[in-house]
Amino acid sequence: MSSSTSSSNSYDSFGSFHTPSTASLFAQESPLENECPTNLPSDISLQFANNSVAKAANRSLFALNLKTWTYLNHGAFGAPTKVAIKAATYWRDQADAQPLKFHDRELFPLLVQVIKSLAKFIGVAQPENLVLLPNATAGLHSVLTSVLKQNKDQEKKEKDSTVVLFSTRYGAVRKMLQALETKMDAVQVHEQVLSLDESLDDEKVLEALEEALEAVGAAGRRVSLVVVDHVTSNTAVVMPVKSIVRYCHARDGGIPVLVDGAHGLLNLPLNLDELGADYYVGNCHKWFCSARGAAFLHVATTRDGPLIEPRVVSHGFFDGMQSAFMWTGLQDYSAWLALPQCLAFWQQQGVDETREYMHALAQDAAELLYARWKMPGHLARERQFPQHKRHAMRLVQLPSMRRLCGGVTVSADNPNATSTDAKRVQDSLHYIHRIEVPVKCVDGRLYVRLSAHVYNCLEDYEKLAVAAVETD
Repeated sequence: MSSSTSSSNSYDSFGSFHTPSTASLFAQESPLENECPTNLPSDISLQFANNSVAKAANRSLFALNLKTWTYLNHGAFGAPTKVAIKAATYWRDQADAQPLKFHDRELFPLLVQVIKSLAKFIGVAQPENLVLLPNATAGLHSVLTSVLKQNKDQEKKEKDSTVVLFSTRYGAVRKMLQALETKMDAVQVHEQVLSLDESLDDEKVLEALEEALEAVGAAGRRVSLVVVDHVTSNTAVVMPVKSIVRYCHARDGGIPVLVDGAHGLLNLPLNLDELGADYYVGNCHKWFCSARGAAFLHVATTRDGPLIEPRVVSHGFFDGMQSAFMWTGLQDYSAWLALPQCLAFWQQQGVDETREYMHALAQDAAELLYARWKMPGHLARERQFPQHKRHAMRLVQLPSMRRLCGGVTVSADNPNATSTDAKRVQDSLHYIHRIEVPVKCVDGRLYVRLSAHVYNCLEDYEKLAVAAVETD
């Protein structure tokens, strides 16, 4: 492994690491040699077709036990490719072979190259504004804490601040805000109710946002941050984030926007500079199929706001955002270091082709289930998402007035399903049928949230169609 150059007279980096500062590393134009082989085996090839040959070929690229399980919940924790696992193992072995040399002299230059590679893939012209994280939750918490801390410090000078978000938000984000709301009594949370049907209509989403901002202003408060999902976790809806960002930036001197993009990378084409969100957090382990423990946070260059800080304070804390996030104490960096191999894998297979396969399969699966369950035609038509709303997850309503697995029946005229009913159906699919799919209760109705990745095929959803409804 090629060693990085560093000053022989003093420590250029933070702490006592024997590497240049992160600013110097980002300024270097020539990439360092990366010993982990990026040349992938020639026999690795995805097949974008729904047949037995393609299914076997695609499934061989993953470590999933697909002989036992019908796996329709990729959106939960993802699933690493064997390429990602192998690359992460390589880097773990490198660290174990000479821990001091690896962490003290080689790690930071390698991480900078990883960040530069990822930045190019997601449309970030200034990689210095992109930091790596162990998961999206860490990034969301860092942004919320940093922004709200600044607002608390300014509370005597300005109106008390409010964070605005929709009821479709990820549950952990609401809990973060509840905890911060308790600690920072100057901060309030306005959660705007948004039904499933409303979330499917971009105009109604923007109307709901306007209503929320007006309500906060009428109460004499200031909106300090708007938080929105790129794709809602519970209901699998692509939100009009670009329109939301533009609308917020045009109001009240510019309201900053934090986008929870946990389901964005690979599932959707990303150009973060063009999107313009002040803060964008994403996961790599979900649709991108990296090894677990890799995520990112992008802070827009134009954002004149607080310095975003990690929760953990270590050697790099007072040396800028990159240094603060790059070293929060010793950890396993293998998932981060393996990201270039993941990038090479998807680029070899075809990023657009992969995405199109997943999106088309999710749509075909939804249509199949509506047909098998003999659902009313208007339901299927309403779920024929326009192209810009399609992605690799889909919410499909379970039939009412029929006995579902787990012994659950839902009324058609008076939707009365509960989360307990959802769990009973999901547990039955899991334990009896070995089908892994989340069942959601939304507005008194039960839905399955389908995921579609390259190892899935239409046959998987046929199994779900049969298993979900008990024979009359």
